Amino acid sequence: MKNVVNKIKWAGGLLFVFFLILATNLLDRRHIEGVRNSVATIYEDRLIVKNLIYNISTLTEEKRIAFLLSDTDFYTKKSTIINDSISILLDNFSSTSLTYNEKKYLERLRNDFKNIEKIEKQTLNDNAIIKNKEWRDNMKIQLSYLRKNLDNLAVIQVEEGKRELNRVNRAFSTIDLFTNIEIMFLIVIGIIVQIIILYPVKKEKE
Repeated sequence: MKNVVNKIKWAGGLLFVFFLILATNLLDRRHIEGVRNSVATIYEDRLIVKNLIYNISTLTEEKRIAFLLSDTDFYTKKSTIINDSISILLDNFSSTSLTYNEKKYLERLRNDFKNIEKIEKQTLNDNAIIKNKEWRDNMKIQLSYLRKNLDNLAVIQVEEGKRELNRVNRAFSTIDLFTNIEIMFLIVIGIIVQIIILYPVKKEKE
């Protein structure tokens, strides 16, 4: 009778550990899925920002072309519309999750954009100013600053995307390792439980 009680104790203890590890394994899998979703969201944010940078770059290119062509109509009719569009894009950019460097270059980008707006407004009072050397030099400098900061922000997106993916891959590797170890423990415990349950009990001596 004593052997039977010991078997029951052993089996109960092992079964408890079995279900504990099983529950932990299920939690790990849920954790993996949560991390995967979080990473997907982060990556999507990067893609969204990349798209914002592309749209700002496209509008900036229109400004550059108008500058090179000395397009008076652009400054009197179209620049205000484009400036409003860029302002909205910059606000959308600001609402995303930003790193320190992104905040720094985005602030510079805003300042460059404000400086360009000031220079463009001078054409409203004098269309001929777009032929003025000083005006053109100032505009050229500000457009180059704008382009440089856009390029810096684009590079950051690639670097941050790679960094996040590498970190996630490392996390997944660690979680997968522990998950496999847990599964091995489950198998071993399952075998031990089967041996304890099925192994014939020796009759106690009277």
